This record gives sequence, C-alpha cells and structure tokens, in this order.
Amino acid sequence: MNRRLRRPLFLLLGLMLLAQSPGEVVQAAPLRTTSISISMSNPSCVQVRPPSGTCALQLGYLVASGSDPSFSRLEVLVEGKLRAYMGGFFESTAYLISPMIPGGLLVTCGRSNASGKPDYGKAYSLAANAYMADGTSASSSTTVFCPAFDGITYLPVIRKK
Repeated sequence: MNRRLRRPLFLLLGLMLLAQSPGEVVQAAPLRTTSISISMSNPSCVQVRPPSGTCALQLGYLVASGSDPSFSRLEVLVEGKLRAYMGGFFESTAYLISPMIPGGLLVTCGRSNASGKPDYGKAYSLAANAYMADGTSASSSTTVFCPAFDGITYLPVIRKK
C-alpha cells in the first residue's frame, strides 16, 4: 500500500473506532473532587513598640491540608488586605508558623475603646484562605483585639543619691 492511501485509511479507521454505535450509552469519567481544610491557632495582638503605638498580629500556626498534591496557595488577610502569601508546588500541605513572619504583622494599636471594648484598642479581622489548583477553597477567620495605646509614654523615675 502506498503512503498516500495509508494515512487516510488509518485516519478513517481511527474515526470509526471513536464513533458511537446507535443505542450505546457513553458515560463521562467521574470527576475527581478535591478537598482542603485550614486550621488557625492562637492569633493574638501584642504591643511591640510602646512609644509609637505599634502592635503586631501574631499566629501560633496556620495549617492548610489538601486531599492531593495540587495545593495552590495560602493567603493571610488583615482587614481584607493581603499581608502574607505562600504558594505551593506539588504540595498537599502548607505550614505557616510564627517564626516565618518575624515580629508578626504590624498594625496600629489604637486608643482605648477604639473597638468598642473598654481597655482595648483597635480590633482587626484576620482571615486565612487556602486554595487548591481546581479552585476548591477553605477559609478561617477571627477578630483580634489589640491592647490600647493612649499616647502616654511612662519613663522610669531615677533618683540621684
């Protein structure tokens, strides 16, 4: 058989194999579903620079676990603004621990009652979102209250003898 006839013949045979016979039911392969979970531990707000009124949001840990190695990313948001991002590459789990963000996420402490709670400063919404490659996601969120800063710096009393 010459080459000119061989190609169309094999193409025709291939198409015939793919063609559906009348009355035959073709079912799609079941979709593989993924899942992801996220866990946030011990978020807190501590005053880091008392004279300036600066506080830091700190986490004990943040863990995102997916059902397969298609973990995509982990995001940490403060008041809806992205403050930390971790991407995955053929991973199924992501760990974000306190030493990975030295000093924490800096915020303003706020004046007394700024959050509506006496003796506390501002309150911040802290959210963590985890995503798989197919768009499956999980989130965890909480409100963290910071200590109040009234703009008063106390200096130690030193007496000369």
